[in-house]
Amino acid sequence: MASQLFLICAAVAVAASTHAAEGNGIDFGTINDPLAETPVFLPVDQAFAFSLRLRVGEGGVEEIVVRWDMPAGYYLYRHGFGVVAEEGLTLGVLEIPSGELRTDEYFGESEVYIGSVEVVVPVLRRTVQSTTVRFTYQGCAEQGLCYPPTQRDEALDFGQRPTSARPGAIFVGAAALLVAVWLTVRAIRSRRAVR
Repeated sequence: MASQLFLICAAVAVAASTHAAEGNGIDFGTINDPLAETPVFLPVDQAFAFSLRLRVGEGGVEEIVVRWDMPAGYYLYRHGFGVVAEEGLTLGVLEIPSGELRTDEYFGESEVYIGSVEVVVPVLRRTVQSTTVRFTYQGCAEQGLCYPPTQRDEALDFGQRPTSARPGAIFVGAAALLVAVWLTVRAIRSRRAVR
């Protein structure tokens, strides 16, 4: 009997506290569930995989082409891109493609890049063979994490830049190969004729 009375009192107490909590405006949906799965976020270098290459653009202007590749669920902000060079290298204005407009909880109406983006940095003047350039960028994960602005220093060696093959150089190389093959075939035929 005593145990039944205890169970009844416990049930009444639970019902009363639940009713009181609901009356006081407690939203049980906002209570963190310790058993709920927390999202796992990638390190910044994996969330925004960085690469660059040097090339010669239109009019012979040297350019630094910077690329970021992002997995699904991650994006970069247009306003987060920046570049600064050490002494001896004067850079032009970043050439940034149009992005996707998005209303963002952190920055409001923003232009963002999903999947990948390439930014071109024209080299206006260069008095050094090698230097360091600092690139800045910022992005977020759609699951609710905004990464702080990231800085990445890259050593550039303009002497190591691969040269692009011109169509004329390709033609000359192909012609030289054909002449070498023709001479080899001719030599083999003349040896056979002597035997």
